[in-house]
Amino acid sequence: MRKVGTIIDNLRKGEKAPDRHENPYLKEALSLSEYLLTQEELKANYLNLFKNKEKPIVLEIGCYMGKNVIEFALQNPQFNILGIDITYKRVVKAARKLKRLAVDNGKIAICDGKALINDILPENALHGVCVFFPDPWPKDRHEKNRLLKKEFIEGLYQKLAPNGFFWFKTDHEPYYLETNKIVLDCGFKADDVQEGEPLTQPRNFLGGPYETAFQKLFTEKGVPFYQRVYLKK
Repeated sequence: MRKVGTIIDNLRKGEKAPDRHENPYLKEALSLSEYLLTQEELKANYLNLFKNKEKPIVLEIGCYMGKNVIEFALQNPQFNILGIDITYKRVVKAARKLKRLAVDNGKIAICDGKALINDILPENALHGVCVFFPDPWPKDRHEKNRLLKKEFIEGLYQKLAPNGFFWFKTDHEPYYLETNKIVLDCGFKADDVQEGEPLTQPRNFLGGPYETAFQKLFTEKGVPFYQRVYLKK
């Protein structure tokens, strides 16, 4: 299991960060424990992560600075929203916003997506998963580094509750086409309004619209992007 967030773990235990890691984001993480978890904390406390444990959980993998996590949480109080990312700066800034707005149904974790799906989550744990504009690793020699490979999507299918949704966006058409085939082969059903026409946003799930920073940039530059919502049968 890939470990991230160990420096925050150590700081919270009273240890000192290595000199090269002395930065304000790490120090600020100590004051954000109510909203920001490490991967190890998430693994140990997943079942008690939110105050209201009865609400279904929606996960955003690669939540960047938390824009969508906050919008999801505020517009959908019936759900608990968990966002994960792997950089200290991003997760601290996202957790800072949650704390400022006192969002009680939103959490951020510094956590690797593969570790979360493969080693932390129990089966049927999630109502929905959003993956927006993951790194497409466009070069052939780097394609193996893509997040949305067959093994990962099979694991994601197991972690979704029945009728749970997976919402995928990318600006990279080959990645979209490859992922779309894998997702359907793994047992998902495309939730299209009309056959072959991808949704603009997940119908009856999160409302919206939700525009990421990358999506806004692509739209302003006239770069097309591709998206689809899938349901666990």
